[in-house]
Amino acid sequence: MAGLYQRLSTTVSEVNTGTTEYHIATVMLENIERIGALSIGEMADLCSVSKSTLSKFVRMLGFEDYKEYKAEAYLHRKKEFYLKERETINVTDYVLANGMEEYLDVLCRDMHQMIDNLDEDKIDECVTDIHEYKKVAAFGDFFSETAAINLQYKMSFYHKNIYTTTNDRKQTEYIRNSDEDTLIIIFSNSGRYIHTYYKLEGEPVKTCFNETKAKVILLTSNKEMEKDPRIDLCISWDYEKKVQNHPFLYQLLIEQLAIYYQEKYGFPSDLIP
Repeated sequence: MAGLYQRLSTTVSEVNTGTTEYHIATVMLENIERIGALSIGEMADLCSVSKSTLSKFVRMLGFEDYKEYKAEAYLHRKKEFYLKERETINVTDYVLANGMEEYLDVLCRDMHQMIDNLDEDKIDECVTDIHEYKKVAAFGDFFSETAAINLQYKMSFYHKNIYTTTNDRKQTEYIRNSDEDTLIIIFSNSGRYIHTYYKLEGEPVKTCFNETKAKVILLTSNKEMEKDPRIDLCISWDYEKKVQNHPFLYQLLIEQLAIYYQEKYGFPSDLIP
């Protein structure tokens, strides 16, 4: 599972426009700040649907009932929900406090530090696995999922298909049901994607990585995750000032993987006689 906003956004992206599900999700996104204070009847009236239709939609999102859904919506009103990396600093807050020039210096140092300290053997193993595995998937939450999408697009240049989805329930099912011929790449700055639904109240335990038979590669700034028995290969890095630069570092890391991949396997058009 993941946060409510992500699930509503995913619904809007996946279902056809003009459907009841699209309409309800759109209305909810437009009124996300109000949902925590609305009863099921008030929410149904706002969406111009019956309470039973609304209840069915909420269950489709993965919530047990409207009460659980409403509690999740209330959580989204709190700033700490979005800045939940605990020991790290949000980029926007850092720039507001210190200015853009100082932030760019921090970002530049973090990029150099990551590239200079990457384990080349691990990068090579990751690239080899991407090439050799029959099925490859990449997942993450929020900004980390955008990195998975970027990897998908980047590897398409090399005619290597990588599956991903922003639907957290589909992610979980894919991981749980994967067999030995599947490679799963996880982008998770904190590493918590592996063991926790950390964007939900109470942070429920995640079990799909205990059940999967796939090889799992984790890309993270949390070096402690190297000890996790559910991880087959952990590629990690450090921050200098703990600013949440991972969206930018992810992209740089993806380019590094592409460089290794192209050097090792060539570019498709170069292989045509």
